[in-house]
Amino acid sequence: MKRYFCFGILVLLTLASSTFAQRKLPAKAYITSAKIDVMEGRPEEAVALLDSLFMNYGCHSEGLNLMAQIMVDYVTKAPTPKGKEPLVIKMVAYFDSLRMCCSDEKVDKKYNKDCDKLIEKADSIEVQFWREFYNGGLEQLTTLQEFSRELAGAADSQTMDFYRKAIDAKADTSIANMSLAIMIDSSDNRPYVAIGSILEGQKKYEDAINWFVKAIKYTDDSSSILPSIAYNYVNIDKYCDAIPYFEQFYRFNPADLSNATNLTICYIRCEMDDKAIATYKQMLTVDSTHPEALLGLGNFYRRDAGELIKSARLLAEEKKEAEAKFKREKGNILFDSAAHYYERYIRAYPDSISGYYEFGVINFILGRYNKAAEAFKNLAELEPSKVDNWISLGDSYFSLNDFKSAIPAYEKAVELTPTDKILWERLSFLYLETGNPSKKAEADKKLESLN
Repeated sequence: MKRYFCFGILVLLTLASSTFAQRKLPAKAYITSAKIDVMEGRPEEAVALLDSLFMNYGCHSEGLNLMAQIMVDYVTKAPTPKGKEPLVIKMVAYFDSLRMCCSDEKVDKKYNKDCDKLIEKADSIEVQFWREFYNGGLEQLTTLQEFSRELAGAADSQTMDFYRKAIDAKADTSIANMSLAIMIDSSDNRPYVAIGSILEGQKKYEDAINWFVKAIKYTDDSSSILPSIAYNYVNIDKYCDAIPYFEQFYRFNPADLSNATNLTICYIRCEMDDKAIATYKQMLTVDSTHPEALLGLGNFYRRDAGELIKSARLLAEEKKEAEAKFKREKGNILFDSAAHYYERYIRAYPDSISGYYEFGVINFILGRYNKAAEAFKNLAELEPSKVDNWISLGDSYFSLNDFKSAIPAYEKAVELTPTDKILWERLSFLYLETGNPSKKAEADKKLESLN
């Protein structure tokens, strides 16, 4: 077993207080006397005798096993996990020393008897204790989670204070038990994960990250741990630090599009747009209608197109026509790409307000007024009380010179904003163009009253 520590055989020795320490006795005498002391309830005297044994004879497998068994009894009787901690350290140290002693070929064979049996027993005891500590910590963690749910539903301050204190106490005890399990076997990742989860629940995100990182060292399958590290970094607004863990999980789980979406959010926060775009496109190979990917790509292309068009406008003002033309053409290509993804989005999600809006605006910019009108018509049906939808629909028809279709849209708009002079002017013009003098007169009268 891997551990935080590995003591040498004589590290824990103390000066023997027994009268036997004054002179060297046969090794068997120390063992026999120590066993009698243990049987008669004098473990401290047994420990002193065994210390003298090690001082005089060095490595002795039976003596180390007996010392470890004394520590086992101490650990069992200690009432709290915190009280068990120094005793577990000693117990494990003696078991480790036993294994080292048995594997040391330089040790006299008469001091290394029954090693296989003793090591098997040591392994069994440690496994038993590990399970006891881990399961105890797990049970407390379950209770901790139940208390957290009760706290979330508590209505009065007294109840909330009770559950907060109970949660803190259970968290401390669970962590202590998991720490004991780690002392016995530091190569099992589960106690590390449990401690990380407890600290995460307490919003101690950086501490939680440290424990999850430790857990990864001791597992061949880190898939369940990587997101925990990433999300805890997100919890403290360290999006760039979260990226390597989201990326690694994504490599293992390319079909997990929820994780991929979170990865793109981190990319965007860290201004890694190329990686975000590449991830969105990869997501669409798994799900061609994934909403975040379609909208994300549309938004990226729309943003870049807008910047190019703005740049073209500035170049035109500076009389740099060739450069302005190049920027406009490139911007229109990107607008076209944005429209492509927005169109895929609204086909998959026909009730999407944002999708229709973006699709309508871009097609209006590109002069595709038929498609713009179709988008704004759907948008007006989804949000009939929003005046801008009717105005955009009317503008689309107006740009198509479809005055008859533009009129009802503008009429709906003035119902919602009856004091908008620009709309009444537009309606007055349309009534004139479509040969409706009575309606034009009403519009002109309304304009006069507004003026």
